[in-house]
Amino acid sequence: MPGRQSSVKIRRTLMPVLAAALVTPGVALAAATPVQTSSCKAPTNILRTKPVRTMNLPGGAKVTIWDTGNLRRNVDEVRLVAIRIPRGSLIPRAVTSSSLSKAATPQSQAAGDKRAVVVVNGGVFDPSGPAIPKRSQLIDRNVRKGTRATDQGIALYENSRSAEWTLHDMSGSASSPGKGTTGVGAVNWQSLAGTGVSVYTHAWGASSHPAGSRTVVLRSGKVQRLLSGRAGARQPRAGETWLTAGGGEGLNWLKNLRPGDAVSVKTHLAGVLPFVEGRPGIGKPDSLIGVSAGLVRAGVNWASCSSRDETLRPRSGMAWAANGDLIVAAVAGRPTAALGGSSAHQWGEYLQQLGGINAVNFDGGSSVTLLVRKKVGGPLIRLDRDGSSYQRAVPDALTFVAP
Repeated sequence: MPGRQSSVKIRRTLMPVLAAALVTPGVALAAATPVQTSSCKAPTNILRTKPVRTMNLPGGAKVTIWDTGNLRRNVDEVRLVAIRIPRGSLIPRAVTSSSLSKAATPQSQAAGDKRAVVVVNGGVFDPSGPAIPKRSQLIDRNVRKGTRATDQGIALYENSRSAEWTLHDMSGSASSPGKGTTGVGAVNWQSLAGTGVSVYTHAWGASSHPAGSRTVVLRSGKVQRLLSGRAGARQPRAGETWLTAGGGEGLNWLKNLRPGDAVSVKTHLAGVLPFVEGRPGIGKPDSLIGVSAGLVRAGVNWASCSSRDETLRPRSGMAWAANGDLIVAAVAGRPTAALGGSSAHQWGEYLQQLGGINAVNFDGGSSVTLLVRKKVGGPLIRLDRDGSSYQRAVPDALTFVAP
């Protein structure tokens, strides 16, 4: 990927993209303007204290752990773990649960790759439903989940061993000889697209998905059968692709299809890398997962200080140092408590203190999990909490693999 720029240049080129993203429906970035820090909880001095532990990992990564230990007030206890990964050293790779609607712990997701030496939980999801991730996913260069609306995530490039924050969207089309073409508005999304057709595949999982009045079932590029109403919400079998629409042009196009018709479906993610000099296109990442928000941008902490964001809770994220090193970090409170850790704005300050000029936020709360292998093939060791602590099932995780 292109080299990094100074924070001044980043600010100059990033602001137009951020301005557009901040008014785009469905993109939950941080505040539209830097907050007044007088209204925010001040960060503690934990990073100015002596670390309680350091260790080296395969590939040159280094772990540093700070921990206040037992204090008089439980809420004041903080444990902060930072892993600095030298630029171009470890291979970034996304791992996921077996389906979009079935969550699994980061430890179980990464267990199959014995060379994964750093593992951290991924993007946000709705815990009240079937655990569908809220944002896009790209696995093995194939769109597993996507939408036409502007979205954000971490694009992972295995050849260059780099990870980049991206603002992106999905484009796509469905066509049939003699029946014309319509747009693809979403793939395995939690709601039907407003225009075009919505695509659902076996990757969705066992839970029912949204369905319009008509659903077309494809196998091997041909229409196999037509479904009406709620029958179209069942799980697609392996090798099947289901097309549905809530109305408009997409529904009219589906009504013209008949069993045996050939149908071609194509999708593609495109976007920009706002943290990289010149804001180049996203190119061809090997994988991509969503993130909670762009937290620190061009050396400015954009995290909100609303009452919700001021709650002390576990948090995880990743920052980019000026020299291109990656910093994967997590903060937590008392080991046995669900809450405690830092506010959103404190978290941004900590990531800056660790050397980040840009940073993104992963899912927080009980989703936070940071694991390492001290040697290739060794056991995964949890660092943000005690190894026996509860580990929440999540839709995806980010790993860094020894070459």
